[in-house]
Amino acid sequence: MSTLKKQKNTFSAFHYLSGLAFLFFTLFIFEAQVRAEGVINKDVFESVVIKVIDGDTVRLKDGTLVRYLGIDAPELKRKVDNVWIYDPEPYAEAAAKYNKSLVEGKPVIVEIDPVQKHDQYGRLLAYIYVDKVLANEEMLRKGFARAKTPSLFMKHRIRFWSIEEMAWTGKLGLWSDEDKKP
Repeated sequence: MSTLKKQKNTFSAFHYLSGLAFLFFTLFIFEAQVRAEGVINKDVFESVVIKVIDGDTVRLKDGTLVRYLGIDAPELKRKVDNVWIYDPEPYAEAAAKYNKSLVEGKPVIVEIDPVQKHDQYGRLLAYIYVDKVLANEEMLRKGFARAKTPSLFMKHRIRFWSIEEMAWTGKLGLWSDEDKKP
């Protein structure tokens, strides 16, 4: 009988230790996930848009120029011999005006996509959220921009393409011309 009691104590100790090991392992994995998420979240910050440059570019309160990631709005200016001249493309003024009403002077959350952080002009590429609304998406929804995906790994690319197609189907903004196609 003492052998049975000894086996029972060994069995209980084994279960206790394995349960304890499982608990530590789970905490280790959970902590690693939290640390990993912290690394991702360093690319999300709050700011204020102090100026709208055009339909897809804004200046933040710290002076950073941000280009909306995943969209391309018509340009207000073009460069001629290293000088920017005002020569708006169709719907550029409407796009800039809508963008201004959406974000200028408002607090925003800026989310940088880890795949591509800057464009060829050094502007920060980001998603801009204002009042829990994704401004990049709203520009597409109203037909003031085209979906532009610099990477197949871009976070919202499929959603952006779908929204662009809805604007095109609804003949909104850029897509109001019968001949235009995304």
